[in-house]
Amino acid sequence: MSLASRWAALSPAIRQAAVDSARDRVGVPDLLDRSLWESRPALAVLAQAAEDRGQPWPRLLLSDYARYWRDGVRTAYENPAGELRRRTSTAVLAAVLTADERYVDEAADGLLLLCEQTTWCWAAHESFATARGEVVADSPYLDLGAAETVEILAWADLVLGPALDDRVPGLRRRLREEADRRVLRPFLEDRRWHWLGLDGHLHNWNPWIHGHVLVAALFLETDVVRRMQVVDLVVDGLDRYLGALPADGGCDEGFAYWWNGPARLASALEVLDRITLGALDPWTVEPMPELARYPQRMALGDGWYVNVGDGSARPSPDQPWDVLHRWGRRTGDREVMAQAAAHRDQSTAAVVGLGRALVALVDDDWLQAAVVPLPLPRSSWLPDVQLLVARQSGGSAEGWALAVKGGHNDENHNHNDVGSFIAALDAVPVLMDLGQPTYTAISFSDRRYEQWVVRSEWHNVPVVDGREQEAGSQWRAADFAVRGSSEASLDLSTAYPGGKLRRTVTLDRRAAAIRVVDTGTSFEEHFVIAGHPVAHEPGRLVVETLGGSVAELHWDSALGTGQLEKRVVDDAMLLRVWGPAVHRLIIAGSNNRFELTMTRGHR
Repeated sequence: MSLASRWAALSPAIRQAAVDSARDRVGVPDLLDRSLWESRPALAVLAQAAEDRGQPWPRLLLSDYARYWRDGVRTAYENPAGELRRRTSTAVLAAVLTADERYVDEAADGLLLLCEQTTWCWAAHESFATARGEVVADSPYLDLGAAETVEILAWADLVLGPALDDRVPGLRRRLREEADRRVLRPFLEDRRWHWLGLDGHLHNWNPWIHGHVLVAALFLETDVVRRMQVVDLVVDGLDRYLGALPADGGCDEGFAYWWNGPARLASALEVLDRITLGALDPWTVEPMPELARYPQRMALGDGWYVNVGDGSARPSPDQPWDVLHRWGRRTGDREVMAQAAAHRDQSTAAVVGLGRALVALVDDDWLQAAVVPLPLPRSSWLPDVQLLVARQSGGSAEGWALAVKGGHNDENHNHNDVGSFIAALDAVPVLMDLGQPTYTAISFSDRRYEQWVVRSEWHNVPVVDGREQEAGSQWRAADFAVRGSSEASLDLSTAYPGGKLRRTVTLDRRAAAIRVVDTGTSFEEHFVIAGHPVAHEPGRLVVETLGGSVAELHWDSALGTGQLEKRVVDDAMLLRVWGPAVHRLIIAGSNNRFELTMTRGHR
């Protein structure tokens, strides 16, 4: 039964009680419940809040907002706007943890600054002002920025309501007015927002925004009829997203965006489950059990992950792992719980979102969970998204790990990477996927593929008949076959404008090696390398990995050394992951066949 069907099957009385009693049922008490908050372990939050109080509040400037149109820079405005949200959330957390009036005042200052923003929408998403040829956005635009902001107002009102009434009477009225004008009314009155997915195109914006709209309605909307209208529409929207997800639990946006797609969905469903006192039970709706297994399937170890599209190979460790832990508890999946518990020592930080941080702080099962090793499955095959991940030994990050990707070139956050693969040694990528660069004005425009990191020539795929891959759903893998849990064979002819190519990639566990064999018409191999080349000769390249291991690449010495290029990395996001430079090895194929073998090397 679908999510929408389960919601509709609840009696009107149950649904009404859920919506009317949401503030009590969500399970996060307000500041006055000192018996709970005084026992919460949150030293990192309090240390950050104390540090914040000595700093000026972020300044949001029109000139920074306008840079998106002037020179394509998004971060000049988005970074301080994000810091304002983060600091306000931290102050709210510190206030409920300590009941210190100084932090209540600090939270109130941040909340009013959020209300005073001309727009909550990020410049890259705003189209109303753009249509007028302007950069001053004065009409509510319901995007990720608006959703992230209203989420803070909603949870702050839930946990600080009485204290705000005492210290700053009138602020809560202002919170409700801004939430109504900027979020709830646009959500109810305009159903053209692209992230609703009414055209069938679903991505992470859907659960991300719907989840925040849900808590805004439950905690800030005073009209019971409108509150129910919003909740009904949220359930419908989440159901649409669930229905578009692959049955194998894969995520074409990758692990980093999984936290803002399926994990956002889980957070929203958890709110609905709590307010219905478990009557909704969304955790068995397909493909929820499989979605929860995605992080363990993508983990390489030591903070490294298999990344696709705009995903980072080394995403921030500050993730709401408690969300995954509760998800595993509800589905009875011990390996999901173990994947989360391996990160239990991560601090509860405001960067994961105010609501997520508050829920984590009242989850005793999570706070008391024993830190355990990562599950690290021996092999995972996701046929719907066409992704094979195999490692040398299950449960261990030591040795080789291989990920082979099929798919097509019109995926969410797409890179032209059909048939590309990642080879990691001792958890650290050697032949890698660069992942997400810093977003600019061209990142999601018709100029997207001017960026070097998204082009196929900077992925581990050949150039065929002098042509690289192009963007579009027609460019895809065919006949993707998996043999013995560690070999992938796929036809890449349909991923290129011309020529023929078949690729077979194998993790040979017995030989502790990875082997790549390409056959077809004229092609030129491209391999993107992380780490430091230390020896290069005909048929051989030795690389010291970013983790300190040594990998050797071998090919037919008759093909020579190939061309080894060094590219300086000047993008801040890529620099953090890969260091100041990456390399690319280019080798011409011979006799329509090419074979590469990767083994562990020695110093």
